[in-house]
Amino acid sequence: MEIRLSKIGNSQGIIIPKAIIEQCGLKEKIKMEVKNNRLIISSVNPREGWEEAILAAGNSDDDELLMGDYLEHGWDEKEWTR
Repeated sequence: MEIRLSKIGNSQGIIIPKAIIEQCGLKEKIKMEVKNNRLIISSVNPREGWEEAILAAGNSDDDELLMGDYLEHGWDEKEWTR
């Protein structure tokens, strides 16, 4: 498929047909990158790289709860009203 670049202000853009957007699963936000003189457009995965980052962080011997024993206070066991 060939399409023309359209002038948009000081830039240029393309219109991606709806069928291609649906086929690629694109949403409101996309990722663009250039590899080997090719433009690559893909969906944004907000959790991309999380697993690797967690594994790279590793275990720590000094892990501790940041909130301590907050359940002992009972504030969350009472009925909440407006």
